[in-house]
Amino acid sequence: MMYNRKIIKTKNYTEIWEYKFPVPTKGELIEKDLKKESKKQRSFDELTMEEQEDRLANMKKKRREAKWRLQRIIDTNFDNRTSFLTLTTKENIKERDEFTALFKTFVKRFNYSVFDTKKSKLKYCGCLEKQRRGSYHMHLLMFDVPYVPHKKLLELWGLGAIRINHLDNLDDSANAGRYVSKYMEKGIGDGLLESFGKNSYLRSRNLKLPVEEKLTDFKPLVIDSEVILDEQEYTSKVYVNNKYIDNPVSYKKIRNK
Repeated sequence: MMYNRKIIKTKNYTEIWEYKFPVPTKGELIEKDLKKESKKQRSFDELTMEEQEDRLANMKKKRREAKWRLQRIIDTNFDNRTSFLTLTTKENIKERDEFTALFKTFVKRFNYSVFDTKKSKLKYCGCLEKQRRGSYHMHLLMFDVPYVPHKKLLELWGLGAIRINHLDNLDDSANAGRYVSKYMEKGIGDGLLESFGKNSYLRSRNLKLPVEEKLTDFKPLVIDSEVILDEQEYTSKVYVNNKYIDNPVSYKKIRNK
């Protein structure tokens, strides 16, 4: 299956990519996957300098894509009952997996105390970031939650401080994803090698996800210029006849009416 037009729609925006030449719907070609797999079997230090540069460039690309996905998730779920917190610990926790496990315990406590259930009802997304002392902390968004006093939040966390990040400067909820993801950007790109194979951010499974559609349609789109928020032209690559060729791409971001 091939497509030449990709559409991703959140609550407030629609993004449209149009490719000159159709591209595969399911990832890369088998030959490229095998090449990648062979690299994964070696540690970073075992790679050649050129391979190390390729891996770092690929990691950075994936982290940028993760930031954009996070923005779309936030835009899709943001409402007037969204809380934005920063969780820190007194103990100097330098292991990512250890902090993640402690956070999951906090989520269980929150569900039981606030929603009176052991089920995973809390809707959230969060990003881990390292402090100067080397300890992890987390920027956390909780969607559709009732008011919880700060003292109660501290009791539920029980490991250190919780800072409430006020969204007073957010004059347009449609900009929530872009605004909040700035706080999380450093964490998404932090420690590329250390966080290799780890999720760029954490999110609950009960969030609404942006609607994505891939189709083949060469009819030109007619879009009112007044709703266009961003418009770009760039070149990607597509595999044709055993080689990569340039594939011009047109990108538009429009405001939903």
